[in-house]
Amino acid sequence: MPRRPLTYCLSALLGSSLVLGALPGGALAEDAVDAPIENPDLARPHVPSGAQSTAPDGWDGQNTQLFSAALAAHPARLQAASLSGGALGNGGGLGQLGNGPGTSGNGAAGTLSTRLWRVQKGSKVTVTWDDSPSPLTNCGTDDPTKGQQYRVSVTGEQGEDTQDFTTDTTTSGTAKWHEGRSYSFTAAENNPKISWAYRKASGCGPLVTHFRATQDPAPVPYDLKKARLPMPQAYQGRTPIEARLVAQDCLAGPRTCHFEKDDRYSYRYYDRPRMVGQAYVNCTRNPITDQRPVNWEELPYDNITQYFAQKDGETQKPQQPGPQGLQQQAAPQQPHQTDVRQGFQNIATQIAAGFTRADGNPLEMATNNPLLYGRKEQRNLSVTVQPGEVSWIEVQASRERLAGALIHDSKNERMDVFADVPSGSLGDRFYQRTGPMSKVELARCADARDNARTPDNTIGAPTLRAAAHLVPAGAAPRGIRTRSVPLTAAAAPARD
Repeated sequence: MPRRPLTYCLSALLGSSLVLGALPGGALAEDAVDAPIENPDLARPHVPSGAQSTAPDGWDGQNTQLFSAALAAHPARLQAASLSGGALGNGGGLGQLGNGPGTSGNGAAGTLSTRLWRVQKGSKVTVTWDDSPSPLTNCGTDDPTKGQQYRVSVTGEQGEDTQDFTTDTTTSGTAKWHEGRSYSFTAAENNPKISWAYRKASGCGPLVTHFRATQDPAPVPYDLKKARLPMPQAYQGRTPIEARLVAQDCLAGPRTCHFEKDDRYSYRYYDRPRMVGQAYVNCTRNPITDQRPVNWEELPYDNITQYFAQKDGETQKPQQPGPQGLQQQAAPQQPHQTDVRQGFQNIATQIAAGFTRADGNPLEMATNNPLLYGRKEQRNLSVTVQPGEVSWIEVQASRERLAGALIHDSKNERMDVFADVPSGSLGDRFYQRTGPMSKVELARCADARDNARTPDNTIGAPTLRAAAHLVPAGAAPRGIRTRSVPLTAAAAPARD
């Protein structure tokens, strides 16, 4: 009986460790984390009263308006976006409040959109928000009191994924907020774009605000090869642009851009073991002792230099035949830089500073865990190889996989960055190994010593030609059968 509680405790502990160890990253429902949304309550820019025909900061608006907190009448006193281009004309027309004139606009259907940064392809995302029918009156054929239908869309694997939502019904000139609308989807791209669109031309579009998002992050892509990292994706605002443009802007100075590390997809790991130095094969009958230095180097990799290397390869056109059919001399290909430290020093400084800040060193003071752009090592070894064995050295390098974004605040640009560098906080594994020979090595040890062929076989011991008791047989006469009799020693007589 006294053993049962201990047995149960051990079983529970072991069971828990097995379950937690077996589930991959992002597999548990409680792993859901917030996905940041820029300006989620549409508080910027501040609208003191009425409405402005402008998009909120961090959002793209086409034919939208930003309502003040008083005009939106949200229970939490939040500003809201109207999914329409506003009233037609200046007052007295479509889209007026019951107690005063509305704002001027084009009365077109509006679309509000943003991107969910730091959401990777394959993540399961849930976005929530609040909506209300328009509090404006005199909306012509558009009657907000019956509820207004709008569409939420994201990019999917086979085009756009959409879902329609309808606001609550209300009385004329009164907002009626429905809190907690939600839409869930699986991200088909990194940093997915999501939009809210009213499809009816009207000066009285529905209102939306108070956006929130959570994600069950996609599993960490441990299978990415360091020499083939994902190409950088770059944006100006929410619009995709060429990565070289962001790289050129960030090169202006060591503090022009800043790097934000994504801890979910950054990790340390051990690389595949590889053999360094020579393998010693002992074909003798005695142990062999030797001393030798072993040198190796760990190189950095990043997707910025890989991007430019790929672009350089695409611009190298094949030689074209000339007017007389001769091959034109192609321009010599310029060697591209091998890592960000060599070709983009300011960007390397920005990434290293962001890595240090994320490591709990916000002031970027001296650190025992710097970001290393390469490392060279040397070991002096004394090796003893036993007879019939082989000795060799293997290194399993510790590395740091770094994911994040390089951000240019003044130009509102950002670029996704991946780097794979030697780890400064995790030691390499150094294996001094011995083992039996392979079949090839055994065959080589059993092979005769390689030697030059002697051109004169008469030198040294007597040969067949010099032996007088052996006479070579000539050719048999034509038409006469011959036979050969082996020469054997006579059998010794039997002894009594």
